[in-house]
Amino acid sequence: MCGKRRMNMKNKLEKMKNVIDSKKLKFPEPLKLNLQFFAESGDPQDPPADPPADPPTDPKKLELTEEELQRKIESESDRKLASALSKKQQEWDAQLQTKIDEAIKEQKRLSKLSEEERKNEELEQREKDLQKRLAELERKELRADAVADLKEKGLPSEFADFLLAENAEKTLENINSLKKTFDDAVNAKVKEALRQDTPPAGGSSLTNKNPFSKEHFNLTEQGRLLRENPELYKKLKAEANK
Repeated sequence: MCGKRRMNMKNKLEKMKNVIDSKKLKFPEPLKLNLQFFAESGDPQDPPADPPADPPTDPKKLELTEEELQRKIESESDRKLASALSKKQQEWDAQLQTKIDEAIKEQKRLSKLSEEERKNEELEQREKDLQKRLAELERKELRADAVADLKEKGLPSEFADFLLAENAEKTLENINSLKKTFDDAVNAKVKEALRQDTPPAGGSSLTNKNPFSKEHFNLTEQGRLLRENPELYKKLKAEANK
């Protein structure tokens, strides 16, 4: 009986202990502070600034005497001239090589022809060359005649190349056409310069400008009318004053 009571008492004590343990308050862990932060060494230092950039330096100025500058200019001119001549020489060499290749090709072609065929081709080529020379000679003579005709008609000789045709007759037609156009233009300019706005004597003032009216007031025209046609002067003046 006593043993049973002891067992019950022990169980009760263990339960009470468990309850007490479960009721214990759990405090948070203390804050961890960096005491060095509050040290008397002062505020924390800012990160070091970037070193200042080097100041821009002025470009170097090349000082030359007048003689040195002239030599430098001549040297540059010689270099450009040599380059241009070299390029032109290459073009000439290429053209010459093309002509040589064509001549060799033509020679090979002729070598395959019979004697009679070769003679016929040579004859045709001579005829073509002769016709070409005659055409050039005729054109020179035609141009000389055109220049003479232009000078005779008082026209600029520089127009000769533009007026040349296939023969002398058509070239002369072109020159005459230019002469007519030129004369017509000159006459039109002369007529325009000599055109006068003077109203005819005795004409109606309704169809002409009255130099005394407010709309067409003109002292120069008034003076001319007074000298040339006093009667019309008085009439137009009276009409303007109505």
